Amino acid sequence: MVLAPASGDEREDADIRQWQEHVRAAGAKAESYDRLAWAYVAKARRTLDAGYYKLAETTADVRDAKFGADAESRLLRGHVLHNLHRFHEAEVVARQLVDERGAPMDFALLSDALMEQGRLSDAIQACQQLVNLKPGVEAYSRIAHLRWLKGDLAGATAMMESAEGAASPRDLETRAWLLARLSGYYLQSGQTHRALLVAERALKAAASYPPALLARGRALLAWGKNSDAAAVLQRAAELNPLPEYQWWLADALRAFGDDAAAAKVELVIRTRGEAADPRTLALFLATRGEAATEAVRLSRAELETRADVITHDALAWALAMSGDLSSAQTELELARAEHTRDARLLWHAGEIALLRGDREAAAKAFAEAQPMAATLTPSERARLDHRLAASSESSLSGATALKR
Repeated sequence: MVLAPASGDEREDADIRQWQEHVRAAGAKAESYDRLAWAYVAKARRTLDAGYYKLAETTADVRDAKFGADAESRLLRGHVLHNLHRFHEAEVVARQLVDERGAPMDFALLSDALMEQGRLSDAIQACQQLVNLKPGVEAYSRIAHLRWLKGDLAGATAMMESAEGAASPRDLETRAWLLARLSGYYLQSGQTHRALLVAERALKAAASYPPALLARGRALLAWGKNSDAAAVLQRAAELNPLPEYQWWLADALRAFGDDAAAAKVELVIRTRGEAADPRTLALFLATRGEAATEAVRLSRAELETRADVITHDALAWALAMSGDLSSAQTELELARAEHTRDARLLWHAGEIALLRGDREAAAKAFAEAQPMAATLTPSERARLDHRLAASSESSLSGATALKR
């Protein structure tokens, strides 16, 4: 399987073919298998196709059968487990590596696995060890995300800028990924023009890279360029048919006025979303006000392995739409425990507060979400705008009554 001819003209395809030849050669060494496995990982990162992670894992199986497992093959396995969302298993591998040798990437893997499980304090400690051992792009990009989760957007942006500056000019995929994330931070801070420019830089680094296309599409939507955004997001969703990409595409198509095309995309989300990304499907269903029980089931299942703030928010939102406001409030408090500043999370908090009859808390949450509204899909942003307008009208009515 791992020696099947690799098609494609990207650098990663050439690397796969090169290391396949090394593995085929008589007397092939363990290092050749390692390099082939990491070439599959690189291909998975560019394409976001999980099948390449499975090929990397299979390569590691063959390698270990021939030469025995060692720290390098375990690190590869841990990386694959993390990317396949088997976070607890990845943590077990990472802890073994940290105890055995404590290399920089061992701490990076441990930090990633802990972060996805919602254990931010432990993740920060592991990341600090990474920084102490090897400051650079791997450390800075992780610090940026941890800062974002803790509600420090300015600090996250500054650190992601440092990560981009430290990236190797030859590692175009990593540079594109960093720039796509940086574009999202700029979009959240209201710097829509800068977000668009950075997304375009990401595409120059790696043409047709799905996260960069998504970043550009989101920035175009923030500018109201719905037709251009729909075309970009169409390409992104073709390359990476995950629910997140399809949701943005569907909303762009509706904003452009093509409801029929949007409905077709939404049907794909509903029918295939659980296998691809159950958490996003749960958020989508709850936002559309349909299949609330199913959204709760999907969110609870995700929470068993991925207990971060986004998953707690997804469950809170699904529970609220199902009518279980008490449980929704409990999950919402867990989602907001790290003080993460995210427009969707805050909009959900406002809607849940309204359902509970707490208009003051709802107005506060909506107002906090408003400066970051560009990161919402067009339909979500329209609903937030409606709530803000209603809050403003209510305030004006109250002021008029006081004057009388």
